[in-house]
Amino acid sequence: MSPKLKTFIERGISTIILLSLLGGAVCWNSSIGYAILVCVLCNLTSYEWFNMLRERGKESNRGLALVAGLLYPWLMAAGMLLLCTEEPLAVIGGVDGPTSIFLAANFNFNTVALSLLVLYVLVAFFCELYRMDYKGSTGAQALSSAGMTILSFVYPVWLFAFALCTLNDPAAIYNLLWLILATKMSDIWAYVSGVLLGGRFIKRKFSPAVSPKKTWEGIIGSFIITSVCSWYLLPITTFDFGQTPVIFFCVLMPAIFILSVAGDLAGSLIKRGVAIKDSGSLLPGIGGIFDLIDSPAFTVSFFAAVMPILCA
Repeated sequence: MSPKLKTFIERGISTIILLSLLGGAVCWNSSIGYAILVCVLCNLTSYEWFNMLRERGKESNRGLALVAGLLYPWLMAAGMLLLCTEEPLAVIGGVDGPTSIFLAANFNFNTVALSLLVLYVLVAFFCELYRMDYKGSTGAQALSSAGMTILSFVYPVWLFAFALCTLNDPAAIYNLLWLILATKMSDIWAYVSGVLLGGRFIKRKFSPAVSPKKTWEGIIGSFIITSVCSWYLLPITTFDFGQTPVIFFCVLMPAIFILSVAGDLAGSLIKRGVAIKDSGSLLPGIGGIFDLIDSPAFTVSFFAAVMPILCA
């Protein structure tokens, strides 16, 4: 078996495992199961970030990033699951009436996500100010550490955790499943197209510095195949395309594909920055969980931010 075929099979198996887990959580018809899957993926990638920074000796507040990455998705999942309860949570101190506090009714995912991100950034900078004054860090070290600390939480944990915003809407979960299918298909079809056609028509690489193996033929072939497959998978969604489904799809699909490629390249950029090939070895042919959700982190957060506006 050739190395390319072996890599393709390994990537395919790992992708099938991911989609099977996600599909199983959806078929379980339980928001709790779906939430657990998303939270576990976020936790595993936080742990991988912690190990990447520790092994490479990069300046950062690894402990803060790890704690935030472990707690944040569960806090957001808990808030969204409150919205799924048939009755609002009762009261603090057993007091009824106007003084009742209904946490579920007051939880807004986007507002809480933004608020916690702001808090995290402030804490990260306060820690670096302390390290400069009392630990002897230089300004350059503190700035580098703050940037790496913030990045290791934002990407992909904070971005991918937007998958939790659909917990109170079973129909939207299927839309998100379609989105992740489209995202992961773009990766695997890019590999297949690149192996079969790469370099035959366009000699220049697609991303020679960040990902030298990516070819224009792979990207173009992937876009065509992924778009066709995604179109035929649309029946699993509940998108309201109105009177112009083709036009809507032709705007949505390129955006998703571009973000998928950008997310994959962003993951490669980070791994090059810390001088490693894979974030982990949990998934054969892919690497770690970070390698698995780097591109969905871009598309999921885009989906969560833009689709409510488009479908309004």
